[in-house]
Amino acid sequence: MRLIGTAVALAAALVLATIGVADAKRGGGATYKFCIQCPVASPVPWTVRTCTAKGKTREDARTTCQTQNNFCYIRNYSKKTCK
Repeated sequence: MRLIGTAVALAAALVLATIGVADAKRGGGATYKFCIQCPVASPVPWTVRTCTAKGKTREDARTTCQTQNNFCYIRNYSKKTCK
């Protein structure tokens, strides 16, 4: 009886592990785009570039871009503001 219970528990753990791997491969959410502006020096204008990151929420993706671009100003992307 214990052997059957152990086999069932092992099968359930295997199914749960497979589901977790599939979720990890999906990327974990939507893709968001941000405008990054970084100061080079005071008389020189700011450099402007974009950052694209995945996250469950916009704030998770913004955190990813912020860690890649320290001391930079990050805002939501739009063609008008990110030139």
